Amino acid sequence: MNEIIEKTRQYPRAIRTAILVAVLALGAAPASALPIEASVGTGPDLATIVLEFQDGADFVFEVAFDDTVATTGIGIMQVLESELPSFTLTILDFGFGLFIDAIAYDGHSNGGFGGDENYWHYWTKDLEANPWLSSPIGAVDRVVTDGAWDGWVYGTAAAPIPEPGTAVLVGLGLAGIAGFRRRDQSSDRSLGR
Repeated sequence: MNEIIEKTRQYPRAIRTAILVAVLALGAAPASALPIEASVGTGPDLATIVLEFQDGADFVFEVAFDDTVATTGIGIMQVLESELPSFTLTILDFGFGLFIDAIAYDGHSNGGFGGDENYWHYWTKDLEANPWLSSPIGAVDRVVTDGAWDGWVYGTAAAPIPEPGTAVLVGLGLAGIAGFRRRDQSSDRSLGR
């Protein structure tokens, strides 16, 4: 945090304050800064998958595919499973559709319905800047399009991270506050206050 404070000393006080509030609100490392764990698949289109395990481990994957061929949320997850040796899925068929019961990756694993929120929650958004929506349909019925994001969170109904759209909105709001304050101060100077 001290390093951030030192780097902001070159800016006017209002902007320094806005930067520090943004850092505190978003955390020292913004959520959208999560690295891409792996890029898999083939095709001209790209989807992003976010996994959040109950132990706090989270991963972001990019999956290339061809959206001229209907690709589902489960299909995208199966591409990850087929191309990453340490990625496994347990898919159950309840007769009315497929359901992802367990996901394991790189030593992290969650699965089964453990009561309350202890199951894999499925979130979607059509573009990175859009907010996450709890999917009204299952992954087997979701048709994934170019630029889509799918999020899988175990053990909580909270939306996945990264939430880049929120980070952008907070940043724009803080910039607006700083700009308003600067304009207000220049008005005071021109009026001789």
